[in-house]
Amino acid sequence: MASTGMKHIGILATTAEGAALVYRQICALSMARLGGHRHPEISLHAFSFSDYAGSWAQREQHWPQLVLRSAAKLQACGADFLICPANTTHEAYTQVAPQLPIPWLHIADPVRRAAQQQGLQRLLLLGTQATMQGRVYEPRLAGSGIELLKPDAQEIEQVHRFIMEELVAGVVTQAARGYFCALAAKYHREQGAQAVVLGCTELPLVLDAQAGVPLLDSTALLAQAAVEYALGEG
Repeated sequence: MASTGMKHIGILATTAEGAALVYRQICALSMARLGGHRHPEISLHAFSFSDYAGSWAQREQHWPQLVLRSAAKLQACGADFLICPANTTHEAYTQVAPQLPIPWLHIADPVRRAAQQQGLQRLLLLGTQATMQGRVYEPRLAGSGIELLKPDAQEIEQVHRFIMEELVAGVVTQAARGYFCALAAKYHREQGAQAVVLGCTELPLVLDAQAGVPLLDSTALLAQAAVEYALGEG
């Protein structure tokens, strides 16, 4: 049966792991809600990840153009709105979103809503170096009463290294699992972090319910927001 009446989701992909995770979650959430094997129409576009990784130092200049080109391809496929399962790519949001002919759902917004619904006010943010030090989350959380905790400089460097050298390629080691679990527990215990924001779409590969600390999974929350928007609830 065709997905009549549902908006067409465009996935603007950066990494394979993040795109695959959000695609699977959208389908699973939709089928659980709608029954059978029904889910909204979905299109995905991805440039080579090397186009993003290779221009990391110049991302303020290069990434907006990649996003615009990717968005144009998705719109041409019939997408009614966009999601991007890559937190760091949202650095381009402020510059790019006003130029897009279709809406782009910001990944930090469902994270903020989930924190507010759960009464969480002190969150540890984990992600790439750019996400932890940059402007992906702070502007979207402004005025919400939510405080973001950040790892120290050495921890940021190690988190970034695990993400870029292992997780984006789908490599999961015990060393990475142990490090992230210990880091989450440390900030929960010593600085009162009520939950950890998985601000990188690959972090669910190493942090899950067994971490012993509440998690706000940006990938899963984005998938949920996309389904709700596609069904006309967003």
